[in-house]
Amino acid sequence: MILKKEKLKMDKLKVMKTTIKMSRKNVNINNMKIKAIIYARVSSREQEETGYSLDAQEKLLKDYADKKDLAIIKIYKISESASKWQIRKTLGEMLLYAEKNNISVILCEKIDRLTRSLKDAAVVDDWVHTTKEKEVHFVKENFVLSLGTRAHENLVWDMKVAIARFYTNNLSEEVKKGQAEKIRQGWLPTKPPIGYQTVGDKGHKIHVLNEKTAPLIKRGFELYATGNYSMKRLVDELYKDGFRNRAGNRPAKSKIEDILKDPFYYGAMRWNDFVYTNGAHKPIISKELYDKVQEVRTRGLAPKYQRHHFTFRKMMKCDECGGTITAEIQKGIIYYHCTHYKGCTQKKYTPEDQIEEKIMGVFKFFENITPTQAEKIKEKIKANHAVEIEYKESVIKSLNERYGHLQRRLDNLYDDRLDNKISLDFWDKKQKEIVTEQENLQEQLAKLKSEEAKYFEIWLNILDLARRAREIYNNMDPKDRRSLLTHLFFELILGDNKLTYKLKASVKVIAERVQEKLDAEKNFELKQNSPKTVVLGSTLRSLNDPVTLTGPKGQTDFRTDKNHCFKAQSCNSDVGLRSLLRGLDSNQRPIA
Repeated sequence: MILKKEKLKMDKLKVMKTTIKMSRKNVNINNMKIKAIIYARVSSREQEETGYSLDAQEKLLKDYADKKDLAIIKIYKISESASKWQIRKTLGEMLLYAEKNNISVILCEKIDRLTRSLKDAAVVDDWVHTTKEKEVHFVKENFVLSLGTRAHENLVWDMKVAIARFYTNNLSEEVKKGQAEKIRQGWLPTKPPIGYQTVGDKGHKIHVLNEKTAPLIKRGFELYATGNYSMKRLVDELYKDGFRNRAGNRPAKSKIEDILKDPFYYGAMRWNDFVYTNGAHKPIISKELYDKVQEVRTRGLAPKYQRHHFTFRKMMKCDECGGTITAEIQKGIIYYHCTHYKGCTQKKYTPEDQIEEKIMGVFKFFENITPTQAEKIKEKIKANHAVEIEYKESVIKSLNERYGHLQRRLDNLYDDRLDNKISLDFWDKKQKEIVTEQENLQEQLAKLKSEEAKYFEIWLNILDLARRAREIYNNMDPKDRRSLLTHLFFELILGDNKLTYKLKASVKVIAERVQEKLDAEKNFELKQNSPKTVVLGSTLRSLNDPVTLTGPKGQTDFRTDKNHCFKAQSCNSDVGLRSLLRGLDSNQRPIA
């Protein structure tokens, strides 16, 4: 029995030794395999859907590696969304990894999967020719690039790289041609900015308003155009209203600034640093509002983010140097003074209540308009508006005809370019000339249509606003007071503790009507009373001294006056006027 047990132990030891030897042999065999890298790439979504997917390439190359007894060490995959720079970077990383880890074989499906660039092909060729062990296997083409590759095989390699490069260049040319046609039709050949969404089938996609985000985009433009919002404060306001970026997060300041600079929102398209004005999409804002925002943004009119919101900050200029008047608080009192940026000698600090006293005098002056007189002014506005319509319609018709003529010329030039009848330089020159003229025509059309739509309502709102300005002002915070002042005053100037001002042209016209009424009442009193008993009412001239507000004694029509200050963008749209008027109810009492 003892001998049998010892014999069994000896047999088990032999089996274990044999197993260990076999496993070591297998490890040695595996270590003897040549190390390889797999490189797979798709260049379009269509390739992914028609059998050229990354997984399909990986399976093909792994099967090939098994047949050739190659050990796969690492796999590199490049998707269709990768840029040219990313592809080149990945290729460089792969060759560097192969060099560091003594990997001598790269497996790729076809030549055009590895490179379509002569520059990249030269890099691969240099890597292969460093040692005789290095090889690049193109499996589907049954071609191996190595130091021992024959001359005629190298010719095939060079030709296939050149063909792949030609394919890429030709594809790029066709894409650019398609993009040019898309732009000619009035559509942006890429993803639209936030506020719009893409609808339609492939080849017929258009951009329409996103009803959730478009109103917020418009509000952002309107708020910034007032000049009362810094970029940070605008972001806070829009975020509070529900505006989010495409990822659903709080938008960055830089993103909001990009939105405010994008001409797409007024109906144009920026493509390759050129602005095309023939956009077929529906604009969110007017060109006037866009221009006003650019003025605020580029001239530094928007305030910086501050803890205190002063009513008149950055709204007044120094009478001596023309510099900006700033504000500060001393012992609980708000003072305004020149920044002395231009070496100004003004040293006096003006209390805010002293400035408001002057402003209140102007507001009180407009309270001389009685309801009856207001109705008469409104009837006169209506009559002027009716006379203007016919003239504007004829102008709009003429501008549209000119625009259509230019578009036909542009279409003919485009056809000639496709047929190679004209050079690329001539096409670029003529296209820019025509597009620039079309842009000017569209601006004129937009301005006429905007004034036509808003003229009557803006005038009535300004009339109501002027009559109720003092009451509205007293029931507002500094932010809304600034909005009221920008609708009524064209300019505020401070010097030696004295405030002078100029009214907006539309407000000035109403002021002249009121002054005529006060002058008539004064003349009537002079006839009825002796000079000793005459009581002179408050007039704008006494309040506005030393400002010159006198104009022609007859009626001034701001629409035809070349020197008027009132434009569509001056009011930042009638939305601001309506919001100010909504601050009081129909009984002119503050809304809690």
